[in-house]
Amino acid sequence: MPVVLAEALPDPLSLQQAIELAGDKQHYQLIEAEASIMAAQSVVEQAEASLGFKAQLEIEAAYIEPSRIAVDQSSNDSRVSLRMTKPIYNFGSSAADIQAAQTEQLAIQNYMPYIIGLRQIDIAKQFFEVILSDLKYAWDNESLAVAYIRFESAQDRHSLSQVSDVDLLESENSYIDVLHQRQLSEINQRHSRAVLAELLNRPTELPSNLKFPILDFSDNEVIDYPELLQTIMLNNPQMSLEKKRLEAASQRVSAAAKKFGPRLDAEIEVSEYARLTGSNDDWRAQLNLVIPLYENSSIKKDVSMARAAWLKQRASLLNMEINLRKRVLALWQKNDVLSKRKKQLETSQEFRELSLDKSRALYEMEVKTNLGSSLVAISEIQYKKAKNDFELFLARMQLRLLSGETNLF
Repeated sequence: MPVVLAEALPDPLSLQQAIELAGDKQHYQLIEAEASIMAAQSVVEQAEASLGFKAQLEIEAAYIEPSRIAVDQSSNDSRVSLRMTKPIYNFGSSAADIQAAQTEQLAIQNYMPYIIGLRQIDIAKQFFEVILSDLKYAWDNESLAVAYIRFESAQDRHSLSQVSDVDLLESENSYIDVLHQRQLSEINQRHSRAVLAELLNRPTELPSNLKFPILDFSDNEVIDYPELLQTIMLNNPQMSLEKKRLEAASQRVSAAAKKFGPRLDAEIEVSEYARLTGSNDDWRAQLNLVIPLYENSSIKKDVSMARAAWLKQRASLLNMEINLRKRVLALWQKNDVLSKRKKQLETSQEFRELSLDKSRALYEMEVKTNLGSSLVAISEIQYKKAKNDFELFLARMQLRLLSGETNLF
């Protein structure tokens, strides 16, 4: 297949533009999903083949010594036959197999939007990580500037014997620690962009400029937990898939049990013979009714395996229900905590911005001030507030996806 060249990433890249790339069919996760759909389709076709029309050509080359009383004394007893067979009815076994395969195929097709939704959340999460890496670098850079000024001041005071050797080393050690932290933040800036590029299926395009996302929390209040849980348990795509697979497993148990039943086939045979005998038929049409009289171990094995598969699928469904309830509760509680924390951080940001204004005013009046520390405090609160907002938005995206919604942003 020809390689499809992807379009270059926008610069700057917005969150909406990044999320839209979740449906890129060239990404391995969507290729895997398409492969699952194709595999399910092949199972449907295999099941339908059991009731399909079959035709085969039979060629038999034979040399004989004819009987002395035979009319045709030739020794060439070869023949060629065209045999056409069509199963008419097998009392529901094939129909149940077909229904089971179709049930599972449809369920896998309906699961595709959920896979894309998971990709949207992964992309949004990594997009936020890039923004946070930039904010953390800015915070550490402000801290480094303050640490350097303090270290430089300590050096000057040490030269005047106003600071001891221990105090100077302590100041230098603090500066080195902050410098190391900034270096780690700088490394994380590139690493987070590389991960995002992989998620966007653009491994060679590291997005350098990202637009700071404007997140709307006004219309996204989460409902009470009991109502939320009930909605998710009814509409969750994973639960729907597992339920359909359980239904398909039940249909396969029925199909396996019906294999020990009568079978009715129609057959037409047209033949051409090298020797002419009175018993040869030029063509033949017949109905074959096969009635099993003994259930062998092979059929018993098929039934047992189908029942075991049904039990395993039922256990998988029950386990998913347990995990889903725990996950919904954790996300609901996280949403509640982060919502309250959001208000606290907004208040803290207002306070630190006022403190920064005060420090600037004192600095301009050449009064001793802690302007550097105020700048660090602003960078810190910006990072913490953004991190809280991003986690809150992701929690709500996950709850919407678990509820079966496809519009996550």
